[in-house]
Amino acid sequence: MPERTLKFPDLPPAQRAAFGTAARLLSCLVTESLVRAIYVELSSGDRDNTFSAAAVCLLGDVSARPPPDVAVPYKASDILAIVPLVHVPVFKHDGTDPRGREIGLLDPMDMLPLVFEFTTGASPASDHAALAKTLLKTIHGPGWDLSGAPPLVPLRSPLLLWETFGRSMNIQDDVLKDITAEFESSVLWQQHSFENPPLAPQFSDPSIVWEQSIVEGHPTHPMHKTRMFLPPIPDVIPGSYDLYNAKLRFVAVPRENLKITYDFEKYIAPLVASASARAGKELVVPENFVVVPVHELQVHHIQAKFPDAVIFSPDFFLPILGQQSIRSVVVPNAYHELSLKLGVGLKLTSAIRTISPASAYLGPRFSAQVVPALTMDRTIITVARELASVVHAHPEGDTAKHCAAIIREAYENTSEERGERLIVCTALVEKGHAGEGGHEYAVIRVFELDTEERRIAWLDKFVKLFFEAFLPPVLHNGVAFECHPQNCVARFDMTTKELKGFIIRDFGGLRVHRESLRASTGVELDFLEGHSIIAEDRDDVYARMYHTVMHNHLQQLIRVLGLHYNGVGWEIVRRHLREVIPREHGLYTAWLAAERKTFPGKCFMRMRFEGMYRFHLHAPFPNLILYEGVDTEAAQSIRLL
Repeated sequence: MPERTLKFPDLPPAQRAAFGTAARLLSCLVTESLVRAIYVELSSGDRDNTFSAAAVCLLGDVSARPPPDVAVPYKASDILAIVPLVHVPVFKHDGTDPRGREIGLLDPMDMLPLVFEFTTGASPASDHAALAKTLLKTIHGPGWDLSGAPPLVPLRSPLLLWETFGRSMNIQDDVLKDITAEFESSVLWQQHSFENPPLAPQFSDPSIVWEQSIVEGHPTHPMHKTRMFLPPIPDVIPGSYDLYNAKLRFVAVPRENLKITYDFEKYIAPLVASASARAGKELVVPENFVVVPVHELQVHHIQAKFPDAVIFSPDFFLPILGQQSIRSVVVPNAYHELSLKLGVGLKLTSAIRTISPASAYLGPRFSAQVVPALTMDRTIITVARELASVVHAHPEGDTAKHCAAIIREAYENTSEERGERLIVCTALVEKGHAGEGGHEYAVIRVFELDTEERRIAWLDKFVKLFFEAFLPPVLHNGVAFECHPQNCVARFDMTTKELKGFIIRDFGGLRVHRESLRASTGVELDFLEGHSIIAEDRDDVYARMYHTVMHNHLQQLIRVLGLHYNGVGWEIVRRHLREVIPREHGLYTAWLAAERKTFPGKCFMRMRFEGMYRFHLHAPFPNLILYEGVDTEAAQSIRLL
């Protein structure tokens, strides 16, 4: 069949931002089974000629919780939203709703950039009246009763969508309001990003340019662009402050009030010397005090929380360049082979980006004691070790974490000396940049993947090296790195553009099965009790690895390369998994056994309801490893023009 073409007008930044947040929220609600999502195909006669939606997804409002029985029909009040689809989503293998196939995984890329809702007192929007009429015509028959339904209109706001759902779940008012504020922030910052996109990065650009080229970021996290500044940091309006280009300030704290891991002061000395030279005067440190570098925004928290701290004059500062996470920074002219991770009272996505005492304790010890003992092919994978750290000794961890820093290796700064171009993996799947070619995904544009054959070959090499890099520690040592795209940096040959391997950074999301580590290496993990990285069993390790690798990292890459709906990308994944994982190993059964139709997935929204971000909540997600694509007839892509 010929490819269907979707003629949908370009949305202005404000509407694009609102849809970006709404789509991610809906994705989480469906995939975490917080709502019942039903797939209804449109017959060819019902399809609107302008939009050519192939089907719709109806999200049932959980407040009604109707059983899957056509004798208890859905009314308009039972429907949270209706989303026209341009691609066939992943279905539940055990769905039982007679109204239609139940969706198990809904991705924003499955959706047409439009969401409908029934709204009392609203006037049908003329721009979409025909499509709304088509949708209503489709939703009829046993199991549906839309008689007397209010008008079906485009979604007014993702915030209102969230509040409607939240009230149906009886979420406490304070939690409801907090999450609403996070969504509002996400929309504002996403709109600013769309209005002021970075230039399209080129292969010749240094790593920091790629780090700062992110337009959207996380593909499914509902608070993907949230930037909330914890008081006493003043609120920052998008565009009024450059989070990627900031200043490093300095404070000093009595040595007895700090927990220092390894030779922190040795690594800080070059920063102090450089700041002194820049200021034209010496930074004088009181006796028995230790200098702690802090982000300029964090000075507000230091002043408010640590009366023992000496805050040095603003004359003593160094310019810093933020990596994608904003709190991890490079320090030009002061550090060449090192970088800093700083605690900042800033909420990105749903987590406050400070450094907990447990993380400050673990990182350097894991680097020194565990990393050398792990089973790894070090020609493919390099671990950016954390060399030293400091954190305040305040008895309350939630206070101490505001005065902390970690010294980390920075291979990005020296890559050109090794003939390598290092690119953070998140940047590969971004588009929407300014300048020539900015409308294309970076991975396709930069590596000239203009045919399916080239995309398949590129993905094949990527997946092969990825598994060879990250699976051996899981298989042999019971250690899973949190290798989502932000933590993974791909290493490419500067001349040939061939992928050579990866660098993995950040240990906050590790998962370690202590018994397996001890049995395979003889190393006893040194950590603070209660740390979230400890796995109860190997299945716990496999679950963490599945989320970061399959659900997050590879899924988006495969979709961007156009190899998801035809199943080709996942066949590549299965083939390379079978090459790396022995059949008798528990990971083979966990991931590849035919009966493993679902796998525990990380639930962003459920976790947010509970105020969790370090410890994870899981629900059964469709196991993408076993995904084989969709029927050719149903899978005809609709290309956005």
